[in-house]
Amino acid sequence: MRAVAALGVAAVAFGFVVVVQRGLAGLFDLTYVFVTGAGVLALVQGIRYANEARTVEHRATETGDPEDRYEVPVPGDDDDELISRGGFSRASIKRRREFHHHLREVAEETLRARGDYADGEVADAVDDGTWTDDPVAAWFLGTDISPPPRARLRRLLGADAEFRYGVVHTVDALSAAGAEGGALDTLSGVDR
Repeated sequence: MRAVAALGVAAVAFGFVVVVQRGLAGLFDLTYVFVTGAGVLALVQGIRYANEARTVEHRATETGDPEDRYEVPVPGDDDDELISRGGFSRASIKRRREFHHHLREVAEETLRARGDYADGEVADAVDDGTWTDDPVAAWFLGTDISPPPRARLRRLLGADAEFRYGVVHTVDALSAAGAEGGALDTLSGVDR
């Protein structure tokens, strides 16, 4: 390696001397010597670089993680999560109570839009459960209505199972009531 480096330094020095003293260039027959010297130098450099490439440790560049796409929240996702999640934390009980209150408001709005009840009668119809034929929906939104036997069985499985059961029946009953009176827009038009 040092011999090749010394040969390279000598060739560069000779080149500088030839630039300054042009008469030195005439001492050699440059056609054969120059072509052979350039070929040997190229061959030596090629072998050197190939040898270095074999012994160098190869490193790969790691690319960063691609950007995550922003997920737009779908209306009702938080309600679906509330309904499907179990547990008895204060936050979940409070959210269930708020959801129950909101579902009652939607029921009253749907019944008002359907036109079967006057404004003062809607709350009474929901309270005593006369707004639907479904006993579970009537119990879930009503006041002082005893739970049907299936709802009592769900209560044994936990308050979250009972809540889920009541919500499903109430939404189905509201959907049926809205379809009868053409008030389906009321169900989806109220912000949750």
